[in-house]
Amino acid sequence: MKEKNTTVSLNVKNDSILTRIKKSLFDKELYNHRSIVFKITATAVFLGIAIGLSLIEIFDVTMPWGATFGVRFFDTLVLIYSISIVGLGFSLLEGIALPWIHNLIDGHHTWIEMFFFMVSNILVVFITWFIYYIVFNAYYKSRVPENIEDHDIHEYHVVKKPHDHHHRIGTIGLTKKITAFSIIVPICALIEACAVLLVAKILLSTGHQSFDVDEGESGLDGIFSSWQHTLTFLAIFFGIFLAKYILNTTLFILLERRTRSLIDRYGIYA
Repeated sequence: MKEKNTTVSLNVKNDSILTRIKKSLFDKELYNHRSIVFKITATAVFLGIAIGLSLIEIFDVTMPWGATFGVRFFDTLVLIYSISIVGLGFSLLEGIALPWIHNLIDGHHTWIEMFFFMVSNILVVFITWFIYYIVFNAYYKSRVPENIEDHDIHEYHVVKKPHDHHHRIGTIGLTKKITAFSIIVPICALIEACAVLLVAKILLSTGHQSFDVDEGESGLDGIFSSWQHTLTFLAIFFGIFLAKYILNTTLFILLERRTRSLIDRYGIYA
């Protein structure tokens, strides 16, 4: 009787960054009819959830010189979470559409704010995708050699094609995930803080009033009255967005564990 080979390890090819990008964006398995239909549907669902969450301003930040700024916390969580399931392209579409639909519903913002909101979303999605899924190779497809007969070693076994006999979607450990997000979080927080600062400067230069500025106080003028005020403004919002992304990434890691089977069937891997 032939013995089953249960000692052969699953070897993961250490692909180059360019190869991972190509697989993540152009692998044919990601664009079959079934996958595309699923991703369009999932994108619509994710976008709807993100829009709903974007309408919830958790709290207002009152600056020492009178301006108040509403802060949203969880809309970017949906964008980040959706990357692994619908891919970079569809997640970018979510990030682009979100601010404009948000402003159609809640129209007290200026279109300048929404433009920078969109740019911020694009950068956050792209940076998360590149660092987490490409540089750190968060998900990878490891193939099982043809001579292995023991199917018990496979996790989330899926046969996508007749000739694609056995594979496993592997993921990096918690330590690497924390390392990846320790890079992503401050970058994204700085991007959002700078976006808010630029919007405030443009609104002041063009004479627009937004951010629910208190007309009785110095408003936006105080932000740029001295470089100390400007740095204080930037530091305050960097701290707020740092807390936002720490919370978002913690929730992301917890939610991510529940969706590996979806990532295996429809999502991205390098």
